Amino acid sequence: MKKGLVRLCSSHLLKQSKLFSTNNRLAFRFCSGKQEKHEFKAETKKLLDIVAKSIYTDKDVFLRELLSNASDALEKQRFLATQKGEQVPSDLEIKIELDEQKRTITIEDSGIGMTKQEMIDNLGTIARSGSKQFLEQVGTQMNDKIIGQFGVGFYSSFIVGDTVEVVSKSERSDKTYLWVSDGTGTFQISEAKDFFQGRGTKITIHLKPDQANFCKKTEVLKTIQRYSNFINYPIIVNGERQNIVSAIWVRNKNEITPEDYNKFYEYISNSKLAYKYKLHYSTDAPLSIKALLYIPQTHMEKYGMQMEDFDISLYCKKILIKKNCRELLPHFLRFVKGVVDCEDLPLNISREGYQDSALIAKLKSVVAKRVIKEIESEANRDPANYLSWYHDFQNFIKEGVAMDDEHRNQMTKLLRFQTNKSEDFISLDDYISKLPQGINNIYYYLAPTRQQALTSPYMEPFANSEIPVILTMNHMDEVVFKQINEYSSKKFVNIESDQAEVDKVAQKSSEEKDKNEEINVETNIPNDEITPFCLWLKNELNPIISQVQVSKRLKTSPAIIVSAISSGMRQVMHAMGQSTDDLKNLTLEINVHNPIIINLNKVRKSNRVIASLASKQILDGCLLASGLLRDPKEVVERQHKILNVLLTSEINTPIVEEVGAYREEAVKQKDSNTQKEDLETEIIIDSDGNPQVVKKNKK
Repeated sequence: MKKGLVRLCSSHLLKQSKLFSTNNRLAFRFCSGKQEKHEFKAETKKLLDIVAKSIYTDKDVFLRELLSNASDALEKQRFLATQKGEQVPSDLEIKIELDEQKRTITIEDSGIGMTKQEMIDNLGTIARSGSKQFLEQVGTQMNDKIIGQFGVGFYSSFIVGDTVEVVSKSERSDKTYLWVSDGTGTFQISEAKDFFQGRGTKITIHLKPDQANFCKKTEVLKTIQRYSNFINYPIIVNGERQNIVSAIWVRNKNEITPEDYNKFYEYISNSKLAYKYKLHYSTDAPLSIKALLYIPQTHMEKYGMQMEDFDISLYCKKILIKKNCRELLPHFLRFVKGVVDCEDLPLNISREGYQDSALIAKLKSVVAKRVIKEIESEANRDPANYLSWYHDFQNFIKEGVAMDDEHRNQMTKLLRFQTNKSEDFISLDDYISKLPQGINNIYYYLAPTRQQALTSPYMEPFANSEIPVILTMNHMDEVVFKQINEYSSKKFVNIESDQAEVDKVAQKSSEEKDKNEEINVETNIPNDEITPFCLWLKNELNPIISQVQVSKRLKTSPAIIVSAISSGMRQVMHAMGQSTDDLKNLTLEINVHNPIIINLNKVRKSNRVIASLASKQILDGCLLASGLLRDPKEVVERQHKILNVLLTSEINTPIVEEVGAYREEAVKQKDSNTQKEDLETEIIIDSDGNPQVVKKNKK
């Protein structure tokens, strides 16, 4: 038996490690003495130990590496037969035999095999890739078929084995050879007999005692399914084929049936539920990509149980590089399932990661844009079908709009909203098409329900207007609209907080109304009383209200709260744990044509107690309408005081005719023939602060 040393292909290894390149060489331009040239040296045993035990993260990758090598050997044999014009051999397959008693695992292929010299060169030289040399000989036509490139994968067998035996027979030689090594830096090679009738390679690993689980079928099947399930050739374990699911993403989509797509989705999703949409595409520019991606019908996040985990896998030439690959898609597309196969990946030497982060970012961008484009195409093709999906997935879409600058414009096209004009969900493009000429804003309003939105005081300027208003019930939409800011040169305007823009709409509406209606001066607060009344209100409602002004927008409601921060944004800030000083320095707009406001101005002159209670009750209603009323206790107490006044008053006592509006009117006098009592009533505040009605003799 011939004994040899495991050699180091230093230039190749250093090149792959990017430690020795033209750009990294030192230029000794300032050396005047004679230069001496030396080669790097390495302690072979130590290097072999590093390659075998330190490069790979998981021990089970040895099987992935050996199966990839076997697949390459089969591909080479298939290619050579085709080149010779021969029929492709029918016996191209990989066999795995497990022996728990002997504690061995054997991987055998019927591929191209190796001659004695090739075994010495390929197995005896670290970082010398036989597959790479084969590609250099045949050209680029096999680039997408051959997996190996570094020449170190074989040595991963020493992660789990204390001795490795390789038997190989090439059609170019009439002899079979046996290669044996214990991974300590030397190997032995000798002629072998009675191993092969034809050609191929058989690798037997004598497992270490603590790695005996790798001769168990369950462990081997799990590893095959994880890494190598989509190898082109049959993988037979103890006589039973395992890789029955084919890598349909590399096939022409015209060759694939709907049943094939369904079965593959069931396989990758572990679900019997049908998918909603699929995207099967391949491209060579700007990267070589083959992808099959599925968009599901439903997701788990809507139940509030868990966040969707990335269920998309990254492959390189049908070999798994990373499962649940978060780097392949932006976070808001985490519901997408499937595989992406990229031949251009600059893999690290363990093939468990990649070296070029810029290229991975490019891959992520390309795949994401293609997914979004596919969803948009489906939305345009069948709007009703898309809408049924959108209701479940709209939070993902809105997350993308709010959080992702790169894809915001694309994602915005996928948004759908109702308006005050219709309950139909429409896109922003559809909304813009319905705007009257000359309108440069997109108006929206947030409310708990559609009915509350339609009856809100904030909607009054748009009640008889042709301008549609987007109605939303999700407070996160406030963030979405703020992030978009403008769409098709139209600015987003919240009708609750953007006073100046809404006043323009109200002004135009008032001008049109004035043409058709004659204003009754008796339905207004006198002009000379408006300023004193506003100052009185401000003092009564301080510190919540810092400014009181006459509203241009209100038509029927008595008053509204106006703030630079909308209720939707406040909800977002509260959810994030941020303080907003809700009940401080707000602006109160009053409708001087409203009977409640008119009568409040009158009552403040004659009964300040009732006027004060009424003003605070009006404020409560405004706070409630704007979503700012968070503690109802004080409101309820105030209502009880007002009810106490009403319920304890008598027929001939002036009462509040409309409790909800606080409009004070004189009660009709009793029949003129009835003798009036010589008493009068007065409202006082008792020691507990409650208003009481008392009677006393007329003076």
